[in-house]
Amino acid sequence: MKLICNRVLLNKYITSADRITGKNLSLPILGSVLLMTDKKKLIIRSTNLEVGVEFQIPAEIIIEGSIAIQGTLLANILTNIPDEQEVTIEVSQGVCTITTKTKHLTIKGILPDDFPTIPIIHEGEKFTISPQKFIQGVKSVITSAAFSDIKPEIASIYIHQISDTLVFVATDSFHLSERRIKQPNINLSHGIIVPIKNILEIIKVIELMNEDISFVVTKTQISCVGASFYITSRVIQGVYPDYEQIIPKTHTTEIIILKQDLINTLKLTTLFSDKFKKITFTINPQKKECVISTKNTEIGETKSHITTTISGDPIEISLNGKHIFDCLNSIEKDSVVIQFNGPDKSAVIRGLGDLSFTNLAMPLTR
Repeated sequence: MKLICNRVLLNKYITSADRITGKNLSLPILGSVLLMTDKKKLIIRSTNLEVGVEFQIPAEIIIEGSIAIQGTLLANILTNIPDEQEVTIEVSQGVCTITTKTKHLTIKGILPDDFPTIPIIHEGEKFTISPQKFIQGVKSVITSAAFSDIKPEIASIYIHQISDTLVFVATDSFHLSERRIKQPNINLSHGIIVPIKNILEIIKVIELMNEDISFVVTKTQISCVGASFYITSRVIQGVYPDYEQIIPKTHTTEIIILKQDLINTLKLTTLFSDKFKKITFTINPQKKECVISTKNTEIGETKSHITTTISGDPIEISLNGKHIFDCLNSIEKDSVVIQFNGPDKSAVIRGLGDLSFTNLAMPLTR
């Protein structure tokens, strides 16, 4: 194999491909990236057996061929020759030679015969979305997901369709987030459950892209395709919790507060919270008073009186302050609405007048 290509472009995609590689000591080839030629293109592949990715970049192909190379090493080499515009890559007898105007390096390669195949999905349900919208959907809810593999269904992001809306959901059973994004021409007959670690790899790849991305979904795989890349991931074959049934449709108490005021209060209050991040809302509509407090026997306590618009019944309820703080990044409005249904029921948090994002915070009773 022999080719000439742009160093900056090669470094960009080798670095992205290396993020996907598996650090598996029993299968060292998973720590490598596969380089292979195809007419006027260089194809770069990597996989960890959960996620597989393929990039294509233009190249001057002199001799066709393929080689697997340790991804981290190759990425570091390309990063540390910043003054070079073009690189020549030549492979002979399992040794890869990288040549520039001022550098000459050799790397021991791995025969590509044992490199795992990446499944190419052609048939399935399809939809197209901009990478910005997809990333927004994932990042809006990901802090609510469980990061334990004990229950794979909730250590995932659930994506499904409601009318002309793509819905992203995550929960760890203690809090829940849902983001709804308007997207025409969706055709998903069933929801898909994508493991957290896999969907994080997907968004690392697509955040580099500007063009709309086509997704293909089957019962076992999800793939996304752009002009210069292809990435695929397995999906969880399970049943996601029927979360819509637990989102309250009514409320007995409601407060409206400026988001920045709530952020500032939570930053202070959580300094005093216990290991459960417990904070207490004490709301008295008659006195028009809302107090957020916390107490830690080892540190001290704090009470913050905040300016709010209050309606409904008086209530005292304890919630996880971190759960509330994390969801505020996903609220785009300047004001936040928090609705309560009693001290032993979940609180619902949204932006004022915005139903596209919902966060459900379970009460702390201990």
